[in-house]
Amino acid sequence: MAVILGIPAEVLREDIADQTSDVSQHYRRGKAASKVKLLHQEMMLAQVGSPLAIENTHRNLLDMEDDE
Repeated sequence: MAVILGIPAEVLREDIADQTSDVSQHYRRGKAASKVKLLHQEMMLAQVGSPLAIENTHRNLLDMEDDE
């Protein structure tokens, strides 16, 4: 990502680590949005019977309960 942005990797890491920076907030939002898309796709696969997706979805739901 740093290469695409044309900045040193250390600078990007520092900006991401600073949770008050705009860079960090945008990065975390993008990461969360990607995770939601992947979980949605996995849920769709589980609904059509994919054994691995069913197992992963079950584990994700249990993790969600643990986090509550």
